[in-house]
Amino acid sequence: DAGSRSNWRSVAYWVCTFSINQYQVQEELGDSCWDASSFYLALQSPGCRGTCMVLDEQLHPLARSWCLFELLQTLVRSEGEEDESQSPRRKDTNRFVGMLFCTSSGILNRGEAST
Repeated sequence: DAGSRSNWRSVAYWVCTFSINQYQVQEELGDSCWDASSFYLALQSPGCRGTCMVLDEQLHPLARSWCLFELLQTLVRSEGEEDESQSPRRKDTNRFVGMLFCTSSGILNRGEAST
């Protein structure tokens, strides 16, 4: 809607592909605690409003362990937030929207993608 477009400068995106050096993953992850990883911390951030997984025709992201980790954490967070909102749902533009599956032609969850 027009009201949310006026706030576009306050929107930030975190791109996991660029968050760690892909050639030094072990060093980047440190002591290998998943709950201290940049992936987990970004998904748990109060400012995180959702997760977007960009899919190709072969669904390669679904074969990567970190992508599956992000999907799992998104589902866990979505379920937790649903449990917290048992009261009548108000229109909350800051609520967590969950996982969006995106392709080059649109967002699958919203029926906006084509073949």
